[in-house]
Amino acid sequence: MFYKIINIGYNFFKGSVDKMLDIYYSFLLFLIYSFLGYMVEVISVSFNQKKLVFSRGYLIGPYIPIFGVGSMIVTIFLSKYQEDIIAIFIMTMFFCSFLEYLTSYVLEKLFKLRWWDYSHILFNINGRICLIVGVLFGLGGILIIKVLNPLIFAFLGLFPKIVVIISAIVLFIIFLIDFFISTFAIIRLKIDTNKFINTDATRVIKEEVNKSLQKYRYFYNRLFKAFPEISKNKGVISLKEFLNKNRKNRNFR
Repeated sequence: MFYKIINIGYNFFKGSVDKMLDIYYSFLLFLIYSFLGYMVEVISVSFNQKKLVFSRGYLIGPYIPIFGVGSMIVTIFLSKYQEDIIAIFIMTMFFCSFLEYLTSYVLEKLFKLRWWDYSHILFNINGRICLIVGVLFGLGGILIIKVLNPLIFAFLGLFPKIVVIISAIVLFIIFLIDFFISTFAIIRLKIDTNKFINTDATRVIKEEVNKSLQKYRYFYNRLFKAFPEISKNKGVISLKEFLNKNRKNRNFR
């Protein structure tokens, strides 16, 4: 009886450890794809602007979480269609386009800013998603399932489990700190002018923005380089234009 209890406890503990290990591997996979997405953005924007542009995404670190989330969705739900590239293409196109639309909508509602805009591209929906990007998502899904996942899993398998666990924990802490700092800084920039209807609030707004600039000017410089098309929304100041004016007034560089 005692042996059975010990055996049940051991199996339960082993199962819990295996599940936790899966979480560690999953987070590292998420982070790798977030980094690869960042690199794709850097290369694409640098090519279009004919100069090196490293400021992509709103986080400080070199990763863009939406790419990681999209890649994890593809990995978890579409791996069983590994032999059907048409199914992978269509479903990746649908899932990732939906994710991009939802992310754009939520960010705009939270921060009153349009982070990217496809309005100038044919076959777009409200400027949030467009056909050509959806096609690229579909091709990316095939690349993930057929090429990248096997390579990444093989690479991670080269390391001892303890190295994987420690690396995942350390990187998660760094990512979490980055996320909270970056999000807090952006929230500081959300100035709702509806609070100042029929009132000259220029001085109040300038004071608030200048305080933020003094404390977070490196982050804001990076933010506006990463999202040059941050646009005006109803009832909210166009922050890029406003901050540029204040930077000149205060001689920020």
